[in-house]
Amino acid sequence: MKFAVIGHPVAHSLSPKMHSANFAAIGFDGTYEKFDVAPEDVERFVREKQGEGYAGLNVTVPHKLAVIPLLDHVDESVARYGACNTLKFEKDGTITGYNTDVIGFVDVLRAHGRSLAGKKVFIVGCGGAGGALAGVCCYEKAASLVLADLDAARVNSLAEKLNGLGTGTEVATLTDRAAWAAAAAQAEIVVNATPLGLHPGEPSALPSEAFHPGQFVLDIVPTATLPPTAAAAKAAGADATDGLEFLVGQGAKSFELWTGVNADRAAMLRSLRA
Repeated sequence: MKFAVIGHPVAHSLSPKMHSANFAAIGFDGTYEKFDVAPEDVERFVREKQGEGYAGLNVTVPHKLAVIPLLDHVDESVARYGACNTLKFEKDGTITGYNTDVIGFVDVLRAHGRSLAGKKVFIVGCGGAGGALAGVCCYEKAASLVLADLDAARVNSLAEKLNGLGTGTEVATLTDRAAWAAAAAQAEIVVNATPLGLHPGEPSALPSEAFHPGQFVLDIVPTATLPPTAAAAKAAGADATDGLEFLVGQGAKSFELWTGVNADRAAMLRSLRA
């Protein structure tokens, strides 16, 4: 079976390495590639791979919203969280979309002895991934949620939607970068959902004063070395992790949706930590 991840850029993606390790560990006959697809080529490329017999695709930045109009069937995870990171090409020629990022988020928190219920959460970056994770915070009954993004229209629209859910989570927005550090410092859980750190030399999404001991910080950027936001948080004494655990959680769930076969999560994570 053939699978791939699409994004722009995508050279940094560790998904092929992770999925190949899973294939080897469970004896699965499959291939997994990565393709850099420009935004204007997304629909053409998805249709092309569907026609070539691929079983499914993972979708990373900046295409998690762009693929939604291509879906024939929308899983509750996409409808609920407003972004799609997994396409399954069905045998009848239709496409089903899922969001497995939420699985990765909850898995990472659980692995670190954390939960969202009753917590103060700060998320920087409210695109496809950030918006989905913000939704999880509300459905998991976080006490409060601060959404930080420079795109006022996007972040305010997201907050309005989340406040309308009636889950009890108090959702606020910040578009002034100068105010982000102080707000993050008040949070118990901080998430970097921006792509900062994908390229060498990029800075942390938040300054060092945003972090302190006792916090849990998830930087969803999946790179072989600790990305800058997680590194800054760790240096400040926070319990910080990178996007590798997050990547394994969502990737394993994608594989299971595509195939109905259980993934070897331990083998996937070992391949990324090696």
